[in-house]
Amino acid sequence: MGNHYYCRWLEEVCFKMKKIIILLFALMMLSVTAFAGETTLLKRTIFITPQKFLRYWKNPKAAEPVYNTNSWYPNVQFDLLGPIESGSKLYVEIDRAAGTPWLTIKMDTPTLEDDVWETIKPDSISSDDEEKQASIETGTFNFRIRMKNALAGTDKVMFAGKFKVVQLTLDQNIPENKGKKEFMVDYDWMLPIGYVWVNPVDDAEVPYISTQVCLKGNLEAGKGEAYLFYNGKQIGKSTMTTNSTKNVLTSGADEPHHRYSIVQYDFNYVRAFNKSPSMNDYSQNFFIDKNPGSYEIKILRNNQLVRTMNFTVGKDGKIVDNGIASGAEMGGVRMIFPAKISGTLDGTFNAAAWQTDALFGNPLQGFAAQ
Repeated sequence: MGNHYYCRWLEEVCFKMKKIIILLFALMMLSVTAFAGETTLLKRTIFITPQKFLRYWKNPKAAEPVYNTNSWYPNVQFDLLGPIESGSKLYVEIDRAAGTPWLTIKMDTPTLEDDVWETIKPDSISSDDEEKQASIETGTFNFRIRMKNALAGTDKVMFAGKFKVVQLTLDQNIPENKGKKEFMVDYDWMLPIGYVWVNPVDDAEVPYISTQVCLKGNLEAGKGEAYLFYNGKQIGKSTMTTNSTKNVLTSGADEPHHRYSIVQYDFNYVRAFNKSPSMNDYSQNFFIDKNPGSYEIKILRNNQLVRTMNFTVGKDGKIVDNGIASGAEMGGVRMIFPAKISGTLDGTFNAAAWQTDALFGNPLQGFAAQ
């Protein structure tokens, strides 16, 4: 009898141990698959802007800096789509215009699960340290975004490119500007590049259409609109608000006529498809999957036409991908389309910059400005 109960007890213990082992194995597999994907750098989100300092250190170890001389230090940021595994460290290497090493900027590196997105910015360092490494150089600066993982024994270049720093002359009628120069990163190459995509942020089951462009000069909220046409008939409108401007790329002095603004317009009543099981009324919405054909976006600024983009929806109900964004491995769902520049509100710019400077010196195959 004792043996019988002992066997029953042993059988129950073994059964419970088996369940625990299965559970532990499942948890282990989850921890592995949580980082099963590959880290994606969203290349359109790489931004480098100059941090301005009012003096210049020829030698960081000098007793005194050179006063009344503006200098600049590169602020870098970009977006990543996870996973980012434990032990990973992001950093940016920047060379001087002459090609010699200049900076290694350590970036804040979170641990991210698959498909989790985050903006990456530099680790906090003192402004004194930045100032002592600041430059007065202009020209073309090579840079590399890298991710190192000591646990995995890897050190990968995620992106390599170059940015152009130009020198501006400040308004000499202002006494404190006398004899001083200003610095800015040249983003003229961005001006003819437009984006169109199916935007799932607010509703993945009934996503709307969004577009994004780069505009140069001073922008005023409420004085810009985007219009969407289907076969020549207007089907959507989006008004620029303070939330429309996603990034502003400026010189250190932030002079309005030298700003580049990344502006997004959402066509909330033009939807890609309807996969919602709800009984919501979408009768006031236009669905592109039901309307193949030619589409055109026109963007106004201060009642002047400044950009025009065209795209097509195929018989399958999807935006026809021209392969430019995917060919450049841009990351994300946005497609690139040429944005024709009109009017004079962008001021002076190099209309051919996209040919050599696009995507930080990585020209877009198949792209041609209108």
